[in-house]
Amino acid sequence: MKRAIAVTAGTVAGVAAVLALNPSASTVAAKPGGSGTTTPGSGSGSGTQSATGDAIDVRWGNVQVQVTLTGGRITDIASVQLPDGDGHSARISERVWPTLVQQAIEAQSSQIAGVSGASYTSYGFEQSLKSALLALGHAP
Repeated sequence: MKRAIAVTAGTVAGVAAVLALNPSASTVAAKPGGSGTTTPGSGSGSGTQSATGDAIDVRWGNVQVQVTLTGGRITDIASVQLPDGDGHSARISERVWPTLVQQAIEAQSSQIAGVSGASYTSYGFEQSLKSALLALGHAP
């Protein structure tokens, strides 16, 4: 009987801890003074623009992207900064980067599903991309 109570209490505490890990403004916040820089395309009439989004602090490092629009469509997203402060964070960033880029290009916006197991990196990617798209006057 005592063991069942201890197991139940442990399960409840574990579930509460997992739910508390939701990325929110209290644990994941944009760094003040993000860049949001824009660069016009190199060719005349190319319709190519790029912008660097804000650096988003996601607890284990910053996520910052540079987006390229061609003819008003997202055609490329490059990483400026990704969490790499430890080996685990670097492996997660390397693993999820292509999926995040693919989701954003398919959606043509910053509204992505993200990657399970990389919630903080996904959140930082989304927020940095949103700021870059806004800097270009593109709907986030």
